[in-house]
Order: sequence, then C-alpha cells, then structure tokens
Amino acid sequence: MSKTALERVYQQLEEQEKNASRAYALIKQDSERYHTQMLQLSDYRKQYLQKFTEKGAEGISGDSYAHYHNFMKKLELAEFEQKQALDNIQQTVKNKHIDWMEIRKKRDALGLLLDKRKVAAQLVEHRREQKDLDEFSNFQYFKRKNNL
Repeated sequence: MSKTALERVYQQLEEQEKNASRAYALIKQDSERYHTQMLQLSDYRKQYLQKFTEKGAEGISGDSYAHYHNFMKKLELAEFEQKQALDNIQQTVKNKHIDWMEIRKKRDALGLLLDKRKVAAQLVEHRREQKDLDEFSNFQYFKRKNNL
C-alpha cells in the first residue's frame, strides 16, 4: 500500500471511531433513561404497596383487594420487563464500547505506523541533504585547490 492509501485508511478509521463514539454515547444515554424509568416504576410500586397496606389496616372489600392484586401484578410485570430491557441495553452499551475501543486501537496502531514512516522518510531526506552538502563542500574544496 502506498502512503496515501494508508492515510486514506487512517482517515476512514478516524471517521469510524467518531461514529462508534457517537453510537456509544447515544446507547449510554438510553441506558441511563431506562435505568431512571425502572427506578421510577419501582418507587411507584412501593408507594402503591404502602398505600394499600395503610388501607388494608382499615379494612377493604374483596373487590378492592382483587383490583389491588391485579394492579400489583401489572406493576411487577412492567418492572420485570423494564429490568430485562435495561439488562439488554446495558449489554448493548458494553458491545458498543468494545466496538469503539477496537476501532480506536486499529486507528492508534495505524497512526504509529504512519508516524514511523514519516520519521523514516525524514531521516532519508536528511541523509540525502547531508550527502548533497558533502558533495557540494567537496566540489568547492577541489575547485579552490585547483584554482591556487
């Protein structure tokens, strides 16, 4: 691969890294939102349970108990489903982070290779310039020597 091809690959990896970083940030925000929703749902269920307990101490009808029981089942199911969704999205967060880090690792490795090639090219250029200066100095020396 030529140097320009490697540079194009490096630019593509930079763009992929930016995209992976954005995807990771978005999914992480979603995860935080899901977590907040789960906590709110759990708090609501606890508050509803507390209210029912207080009303139960005063005495409630069978219909009220059946209504409470059905509603609690729905809340528990919603909380369970929210927990599953949160677990899934947290796994996705981990996967997106891994993807991002793998792309970053490739970009860093290619960046090091490009830097090494740049340093090597500079060294070759420096040696060429030094050789040219040495030849010019020799030429000047012999020119002066022959003119004397």
